[in-house]
Amino acid sequence: MNQAPLHKPLSARLRHLLGRAWGEQWLLVQAYLLLGVTRLAINTVKFERLAKRLGASGVETAQEISPEQLQAAQQVAWAVRTASSYTPWKSNCFPQAMTAKMLLRQRGIASTLYLGAAFKARTELEAHAWLRCGPLLVTGGAGHLRFGTVGIFS
Repeated sequence: MNQAPLHKPLSARLRHLLGRAWGEQWLLVQAYLLLGVTRLAINTVKFERLAKRLGASGVETAQEISPEQLQAAQQVAWAVRTASSYTPWKSNCFPQAMTAKMLLRQRGIASTLYLGAAFKARTELEAHAWLRCGPLLVTGGAGHLRFGTVGIFS
């Protein structure tokens, strides 16, 4: 799915989005709202409680999915990526992964959320989250290989 280039004026980007199919627009609205809910949860709920909502700990989902599930996961990836560029709040890797996981779960599609860590400098730790559905990295795929996995939720 093509995304409206971010260097275009906001009005042109909105016209592009409004020209999409109704189902895609609705998915985009859901992604936008869930990005807000997940950001709020990350900021207000203890991780132990959040982790219970992420799925079974230490378990990965299958690498193979049906073509229909792959297409749905690609649509969710587009919606989360696009919506995150419009939020006035920080919609980085963790809320994106949580949002995509929730949208896929609503569609009955299994996914695995990974939490990783790496040293940014000798003493500074950096965290990253990414979501995989079958062979597709739905969110957070860019640069995920430099992070050691510290948590897996399916």
